[in-house]
Amino acid sequence: MAAGERNELYIMSKIAKILVTVGVIVVFMIVFGAIVSIRTNAGYKTPGIIGLICFAALIGAIRAIWKGNKSKKDDNNEDNSAILQK
Repeated sequence: MAAGERNELYIMSKIAKILVTVGVIVVFMIVFGAIVSIRTNAGYKTPGIIGLICFAALIGAIRAIWKGNKSKKDDNNEDNSAILQK
């Protein structure tokens, strides 16, 4: 693969990650708004534990999207043998 092709794939990968991140944030805002609306109608003033779980899911999703490719950096196991067999 030529250097130009790798650079294009890298840019496309970043654009895809940005678009998916924006989508995740939009879905979070819709779900969180629904949670707040339902809880407000029930007489509560805060989103409660369900809101915290939803927020933690947002953080986890964004971290998973932007996680680097670990196999290229750390796993230099070219002979396909297990680490314990070395």
